[in-house]
Amino acid sequence: MVVANTRLNQVIALIRNYIAQRRLERGDRLPSEAAMARELGVSRNTLREAYITLESEGFILRRHGIGTFVAQPARIKDSLNAFASFRQIIKAAGYTPRFQTLAAADITPPPEVCETFSIPSTGVLFYLERVVFAGRQPAIYLNDYFAPTIRQTDADWNEFDGNLVQFLHTVLGLPLHQMHTRIRAVALAGEAARILRLPENTPAMHVRSIIYTVTHQPVTHSKIWFNSNIVELDAVRTVRGV
Repeated sequence: MVVANTRLNQVIALIRNYIAQRRLERGDRLPSEAAMARELGVSRNTLREAYITLESEGFILRRHGIGTFVAQPARIKDSLNAFASFRQIIKAAGYTPRFQTLAAADITPPPEVCETFSIPSTGVLFYLERVVFAGRQPAIYLNDYFAPTIRQTDADWNEFDGNLVQFLHTVLGLPLHQMHTRIRAVALAGEAARILRLPENTPAMHVRSIIYTVTHQPVTHSKIWFNSNIVELDAVRTVRGV
């Protein structure tokens, strides 16, 4: 029984990987059962068992006499405990990552950002607005605000792959100490909904992240929206004293 369950889980993983590697999206049709079984090197009976599990999870949709379709794309798992770049996270999930810069300019930031950096409401900061694609799908929408001491000319921002910690430390030589992250569920609206190509009020994950130096000076204030149809966030806490 254990062997059978293990084999079934392996086939389920193969199907998920097949969909991710080919960047199939919601509504895309999978090959016939016979072709899929040959492709994966499994029996049709085991494939059907895997399909039953994946359909119950809402991952695929089977229509009798028509075929099997992707109901939702493979999700990207992002750990909050490791400073991996968005590029690495997306590649590890089997997608092709692509960054698109929407804006890179000095702007007057919103009040909460002014408060973070203790600047007047008329102050100006360097602002980077980008979207990260997983294949053809917009997965992450980023608004990064930088401390007044960081200017657009300080680095080649085209080389920035989304790992702010590594970029600030290696490229700008800043001694970093702490990242404070707040996560909450939001209903997408306005620009975030448009960029992520989702209807208004779609549930999404929103992260506000502030990075501090060793002297506890804020150097970045980031606002990030995740397409929760594509990206999952994992968090692990260590229990001490047990």
